[in-house]
Amino acid sequence: MRWLVLAALLWCGAAQAYEISVPNYGSSISGVPFAIALEKGFFKQEGADVSGVRATAGGSADVRNMLAGDLPFVESSLSGILAAVAHGADLKIIAELSHSNAQFLWVVRKDSPLQSPADLKGRKISFTTPQSTSQGLDVLLLQKFGYAPGEVSLIATGPYGAAITALENNGVDVAILAEPVYTLNRDRLRPLAWVRDLFPAINNVVAVTSSKIAREKPEELRAILRAHRRAVVFITEHREEAAAIAAKVYRLDVAVVRSVIDGLLDRPSGTTPFWSQGDFRPADLDAMMVAMKAMGLPEANADWRHLVDQDFLPADLRRDLGK
Repeated sequence: MRWLVLAALLWCGAAQAYEISVPNYGSSISGVPFAIALEKGFFKQEGADVSGVRATAGGSADVRNMLAGDLPFVESSLSGILAAVAHGADLKIIAELSHSNAQFLWVVRKDSPLQSPADLKGRKISFTTPQSTSQGLDVLLLQKFGYAPGEVSLIATGPYGAAITALENNGVDVAILAEPVYTLNRDRLRPLAWVRDLFPAINNVVAVTSSKIAREKPEELRAILRAHRRAVVFITEHREEAAAIAAKVYRLDVAVVRSVIDGLLDRPSGTTPFWSQGDFRPADLDAMMVAMKAMGLPEANADWRHLVDQDFLPADLRRDLGK
């Protein structure tokens, strides 16, 4: 189970500045809006007195802390949240902060004979960890191209850097990566297929809070979501400045970050944007439920809709969730 901390707030009596802890901040491209919101002062302008952003690897302890009242706002995989609720956690899904997995792709070595996903019989493909988004995408890929169970081997390699090492040392034939890892290594690798070119939008990430925090700190949650929304709009309208801000945090060349931003904005999954302003698009979450079912996860039969509370979103972002 993979839990990703989105915000760690310190509640100590009177209102005070607090830090936001973002999972894989400075490495995962999904965290760029938080760098923008901090640099441009959006948090403070919206009433969230955020003093800084700290990177975290996340973990189940973060959810336990949230339920104990120490964390108000957690970003987690949809599958993880459904599993936690099945074990009695009292959680509310309050936003989507991205809408797709357009940042994912499958790569091979430049000298690989593989030319398309139709060439994978008898081959080995990486994924990060069991029940991860990357594993779900691998399973969907094999189903789409009609492979029978056992015809292609799925190998857990851990982080993306380890997947590249396995690829270069013949431990796997294909590696699944996410931006900006691919762009940083594209001189050594060749894309086999992009998720955004093969599938409609698929999203496994939701923003979650506890029912306790929802009752006690609703305005803090709304302020964070408003600041994130402004940052997403800023990225779209001011790409070069956004890339420059993110490059400092990610310790990358501005050109690399700009290339990744352009790719996600100009080549989304169909008409679905990568970064979300917070609104729910049920189709992309339903698509993840299909992937969970393909992985055989018991929570694939759960109903995510009954956990959603859109009260923390601006009125214009609230959506009909359908069935």
